[in-house]
Amino acid sequence: MNRQKLTVAFVALFVVTGFGYEFKTEKDIPYYSEERMAQEGDYARSRCLVDVRYPVGVTNFATVVNFHGGGLVRGSKDGPAWPEEARGKDPVAFVSAGYRLLTNATPEQCIGDAAAAVAWVVKNVGRYGGDPKKVFVTGISGGGYLTGMVGMDPKWLAKHGLKLTDLCGIAPLTGQMTKHFNMRKVGFKDDDPQFLPKIDEWAPLAYASTNALPPSCFLTGGRDTEWKARVEENALLAASLRANGAKNCEFHETEGNHGGGVYPSRYFLRDFVMKTCDAGGVARFADGERVAFFGDSITHGGSYHNYLQLYWSTRHPGSGVRLLNCGISGGTAASGLTRFDADLLELKPDRVFVMFGMNDVGLGNYAKEPPDEKLKAARAASIAKYEENQRKIVERLAEKGIKTVLITPSPYDQYCEGLKKDWVTGNEPGLVTCAEVVRTLAAERNLGVVELHRPMTEIFKQNVTRPICRDRVHPKDGGHMLMAALILDGMHVNPFVARAAVDAKTGKAFLPSARNHTDAEGNRRPDCFNARVTHVVKRADGVAFTYAPKALPFPAIPAYTNAATLYPITERLNREILIVENLEPGTYTLAFDGKTVGEFTAEEFYAGVNVALLDTPNQRLALAAAEVADKLKGKTASWRNIVNMEKCILPKNGIDPADRTATDAFFEKWVGKMEAEKKPWAPYYRGCVKSYHNLRDCKPQLFAEIDDLYERMNAVRPAVSRVTVKRK
Repeated sequence: MNRQKLTVAFVALFVVTGFGYEFKTEKDIPYYSEERMAQEGDYARSRCLVDVRYPVGVTNFATVVNFHGGGLVRGSKDGPAWPEEARGKDPVAFVSAGYRLLTNATPEQCIGDAAAAVAWVVKNVGRYGGDPKKVFVTGISGGGYLTGMVGMDPKWLAKHGLKLTDLCGIAPLTGQMTKHFNMRKVGFKDDDPQFLPKIDEWAPLAYASTNALPPSCFLTGGRDTEWKARVEENALLAASLRANGAKNCEFHETEGNHGGGVYPSRYFLRDFVMKTCDAGGVARFADGERVAFFGDSITHGGSYHNYLQLYWSTRHPGSGVRLLNCGISGGTAASGLTRFDADLLELKPDRVFVMFGMNDVGLGNYAKEPPDEKLKAARAASIAKYEENQRKIVERLAEKGIKTVLITPSPYDQYCEGLKKDWVTGNEPGLVTCAEVVRTLAAERNLGVVELHRPMTEIFKQNVTRPICRDRVHPKDGGHMLMAALILDGMHVNPFVARAAVDAKTGKAFLPSARNHTDAEGNRRPDCFNARVTHVVKRADGVAFTYAPKALPFPAIPAYTNAATLYPITERLNREILIVENLEPGTYTLAFDGKTVGEFTAEEFYAGVNVALLDTPNQRLALAAAEVADKLKGKTASWRNIVNMEKCILPKNGIDPADRTATDAFFEKWVGKMEAEKKPWAPYYRGCVKSYHNLRDCKPQLFAEIDDLYERMNAVRPAVSRVTVKRK
């Protein structure tokens, strides 16, 4: 593909994948009655207001109420810290709440205002279409303190006839969990030292029990740069809650100082909302989470979930996430229901991604155009059956309390000129309609939905001379990498692996900070992210520093390289940026541990060099992890073949897998009939039967090998390197 056509494809892709929701905003809504406002006076009229930004045309959406920071003595209402990648794309309402400050109000009025604002949202969000049972409260700094008080001390909401459990969750962001220092100093004229901790009825820590509290998520910056003791008191509160039996309590220390911690924390805030209720979005994988991908042959024999496992193991080392293949060749939503208990539930998943459609749509119904009345009826019947069974899968997962994400089916490539000319028109309108069924069902239930069908169809159309699938149905490895990238986009992950930023003139690293790091013209400049940069040494010919990233880049395997020509995967998912400021003009070599990996100009270093795909120690470690992931895929494929034989094909034909004589006779007759009829899939099933015969007595060993490979993926860790930038 030439550069011009590549650009057109990417633009078209952004139009498709960038779809979002229409939002409306109502500003300065008083949350007290007019009578109450008259009693409280003009200051209350100016402060006791909320702004509501809500998605149009969505029902039963979740709502996030945010309290601004400012130490309870300054600031004005502001929206919550939400990932930039997800802005406008999540069907979630955001309420920015004002409150009276301690400089002109009592402590009771300050916290009472916050409680009144929350109560107003719970009681009024329904008229915007929201679900009053899906209200979350968050806030930064002083707003985090208010979040803790309103969400943990029952008396404040009780004044409005509400219980703490009427909230869906609370997420204080770098809030003070002891008695707030300005609550003491300004509110109660307490002259004790600021960092002398006090825990009384005005401290969230006083309520560290599990007695009717909502789910909680405590967020801070890094303890080396945060406000003194702020990380520790949040960690103490979370630990105390868990020690007292709280099952839904999280604590995340990120990095950055008191304000700088907002950037990474926003991703955890979004995850918390999406995990705690059905909020119409897809949370990132959580540490230790078991996630099953429930589908047909595209899942069974495919690689997309394997690439997701590789991505997560390198991007979040030690997370313990296990992504599980639960696909069966030839599977449909209907057959998925028949193996729901014996196969899917056996995996004990915490969350399930569901993708059916290719076999449900009835591709044979689209071999003739235009369709006659009989074909029209057959098409409609297939779609109706698909919708019915998709609904049943979603209902059964809900009954089991398992979180569900729906995936629009990958498309049938009816456009490619480079494949055998045996295509049908099954993608349009067939699978297009299946995809719409998925979107409708997800919207009805506020489930997360990953959009594969639209963007992949656009890519197919932009590449009609390039086979992305091997047979119009099953994507090649590059196509599976594309699927993985689109799923990660649906999670709105952070595009950065890490970022190192140093000043060659001063010999300093720019650490995460709320204080703006700016250039000579006053423009905001990036700082370090997800990495420790130490021992910076300025030299006459450049600079050197020790670089310790917390993640590895995605490996430059062939599937990645292939997908990168179809989709901006590096820009959106794989940015490991090295920034060096104040280098003298010229060209410089870049070396990791003494090995040169590239040459760049001073201007390029100032803009930021992406080292993710260079031959660095961590790229080599990532490539080694890819080899482990490839072995995991092979072993998993063998296991899924056993599942297909023993839990699908044999039971369907009334054969007990334990009866070896009956099993072997059935398989020989079954495959022999395919071969006699010269079915094109006969060699595939002959291979499946041979593999099954070879492995059925080795299942314990196979499972142990799979478990070991998952743990090897979990053991991947980034290397620390000495980086040198030297003028040529």
